[in-house]
Amino acid sequence: MSVAEFQKSVSGLPDKERAKLAAWLLDSLPPSSGDDADDESTAEAARRREELDSGRVHAVPSEQFWQDVDQERKKWG
Repeated sequence: MSVAEFQKSVSGLPDKERAKLAAWLLDSLPPSSGDDADDESTAEAARRREELDSGRVHAVPSEQFWQDVDQERKKWG
């Protein structure tokens, strides 16, 4: 199956299913090398990881995240 055929076949999936697929595809990629990431984004990722690990911030369940995104989108219209 070509990429174009795959894109066509998954384009009709519901948003949540496409989001799951997109997350899986991203997770399936190898970690980026140091050449791909700049110092600023690497430092930001490390800062956010430390905030989670320390308990200063808490992760939001994906369902809640998408509900919040949907609520914000409704404000745009």
